[in-house]
Amino acid sequence: MKTLIIIRHAKAEQSHGLDSKRRLTERGHQNAESMARHLLDKGYKIDKIFASPSERTKETAEYFAKANEVAQTRIKYFDNLYLGDTLQFIETINKIWENVDTLAIVGHNPGVTNFTNDITGADIESLPTTGVAVINIDCDDWQQFNDAPKTLVEVDSPKNS
Repeated sequence: MKTLIIIRHAKAEQSHGLDSKRRLTERGHQNAESMARHLLDKGYKIDKIFASPSERTKETAEYFAKANEVAQTRIKYFDNLYLGDTLQFIETINKIWENVDTLAIVGHNPGVTNFTNDITGADIESLPTTGVAVINIDCDDWQQFNDAPKTLVEVDSPKNS
């Protein structure tokens, strides 16, 4: 059994130029730190993080990495996760060859919500900022991801932590 944790980036400042350069707000920093600890307290230990290369996803990923003691070498940034669709998320997951029990992906809406709904059959309206979706993947190896049964375990957000 593998665990996939989908994380929408924390609250970001309004656009004042390039969208990819938007940074987290103070509330975003607080929510990312508290959600990272909250997930760990619930027993979810992240082993590896994939994220969009935008500033807000990088900052969000750093909080989850710190709480889970994920080394910088185990955080990978992929351009196709920046506003990526379900196929691009799957293609990125298929890049895992090493032994990883729990993978976190930090991305953007609507991609994170659509991907979660598409692979689990859920009907999440919209994953909120710093919201997480925890998905169990019934497989022993990430290379089996495409055909493995996937179950949405829970959806959580800073309002619940």
